[in-house]
Amino acid sequence: MKRLIPVLMAVALTAGGFAAVARGETSSRASFARLFTHVGDFSIGAGTSRVDYQSLDAAAHRLYIAKMGAGQLVVFDIERNSLVAALDGFPKLTGVLAVPALHRVYASVPGAGLVPSVSIALGMIGLSSGRGAVAVVDTRTLKEIAKLPGGVFPDGIAYDPPDRRIFVSDELGSAILVIDVDRNRLIARIAPGGEVGNVQYDPITAKIYAPIQSRNVLATIDPANLRLVARRPLPGCAHPHGLATAPGTAVGYIACDHNDRLLTVDLATGKVVDRQPVAHDPDVLAIDPNARRLYVAAESGNLSTFDIASITAPRLIGDVFVGHDAHSVAVDPASHRLYLPLADANGKAVLRVLVPVAE
Repeated sequence: MKRLIPVLMAVALTAGGFAAVARGETSSRASFARLFTHVGDFSIGAGTSRVDYQSLDAAAHRLYIAKMGAGQLVVFDIERNSLVAALDGFPKLTGVLAVPALHRVYASVPGAGLVPSVSIALGMIGLSSGRGAVAVVDTRTLKEIAKLPGGVFPDGIAYDPPDRRIFVSDELGSAILVIDVDRNRLIARIAPGGEVGNVQYDPITAKIYAPIQSRNVLATIDPANLRLVARRPLPGCAHPHGLATAPGTAVGYIACDHNDRLLTVDLATGKVVDRQPVAHDPDVLAIDPNARRLYVAAESGNLSTFDIASITAPRLIGDVFVGHDAHSVAVDPASHRLYLPLADANGKAVLRVLVPVAE
């Protein structure tokens, strides 16, 4: 979640369904038709000021969406294209992560929670200095089972299966929070030295990674020992926020939203191996491993599509406008469908569903 003061924008649709802009400026409607088929727009309730992250539980056919401005966790059935539930009770909602193995969804809740300071093996550490929270929801009952301290402004969430720990980026608290999933307890606060962007776990290197957007570096954390092990520079990147890791490769993709660049990073060495332009104001990244596609959704409403058959040299396929403020994207690797929630489309919040056109 990059922007703390979202701007309400009406969705301007042409007769064909989309206004035509891309790579921050212009594009043809024909370029959209070349890349995607518009499956449909499906209701996710009343319009709001902003939506944020999504997380897919593919086996259960459920997509979890942070309807930030409404303070709701939306549950959407991707098989029936229908709204299952909209869970209330959150002042705001930013990050969300489904962990099917645990039958849980973790959600970042800015502006609520507790402010404890506890003792752990690493010493006396103030685990939270704000009023954010991390909500834990049982996916079988859709009931909240725990609410844990979340620092100042909790955002991105990652799961480390071997150590059974959840890592949460406290963006404005300049920290990464660590949760023990077995005890539903906050156990550590790691300070990487600046504002934290998204956070990801890479199973190849067995490390947690997070771009430090105020320092233009990539932080590496040892999740077993709960310590910062490296801060590597990201030359050519201004304000890194979005991050995705390519499955099975130890390669990361980082979106730099102040200078519209996509960086490819060798996670084992921290070396930047590729840089290229991306659509204006990039935010959330999603990877379809089966189709070998990387998608970068932008605050400008544009979606960049890259072929990542060559993992370390993404090839731009195209940039197209998909909807105002369509900065969040999720992908189903089985159907290859893309999901982009729009906060306000003529007074309604909708989930815009696209499917790529076969090359």
